[in-house]
Amino acid sequence: MIDSSLSLIRHGQTDWNFARWLQGRTDIPLNDTGRRQARDVGRELAASGEHWDVLVSSPLSRARETADIIGAEVGLKLSRMYDDLIERSFGDIEGRDCSHMSEHERHAFMERHGEHTADLVARGVAVLRQIIDDYPGRNVMIVSHGSFIRLTAGHIMNRKLRSLENGEVVTVTVEQVRQAASAPGGVAN
Repeated sequence: MIDSSLSLIRHGQTDWNFARWLQGRTDIPLNDTGRRQARDVGRELAASGEHWDVLVSSPLSRARETADIIGAEVGLKLSRMYDDLIERSFGDIEGRDCSHMSEHERHAFMERHGEHTADLVARGVAVLRQIIDDYPGRNVMIVSHGSFIRLTAGHIMNRKLRSLENGEVVTVTVEQVRQAASAPGGVAN
């Protein structure tokens, strides 16, 4: 039997992504580049020969619009939005210019001032498990956010992931998510 998979896709670019400002949960829409990125990744996925049964997303507009654009390319409609697919919270530092920071400095800054990694990973594994329970045996396409995907998928795959590009896809299997969810404390160590 082939294991079902979850394809996690980072939303397309926004003006804040372009300027390298921390977005977090601030609801910033896609820009024209982001819409083009969503179309491009949708076309790449449609041509890949892979099959998806379901399309879900974060409730933030940049993820929803990305999902709608990708869905049009692969022949899926957005089935549901999950609140816990939302991006990492950065509280009062959302909108902060990080263009002068290296990737390492930016990640350390986000950890100090934002939602703690352990909390985000626990939330991420739990919502992916919920999606698996809601769509058993299905291949699910999930449009979410950079930090959410990087930290949750990295944890599930037991490796450190670099920052994701807008429109980048990371795939995990249902079995990998189940193993992470069944580890002590609900997340793998």
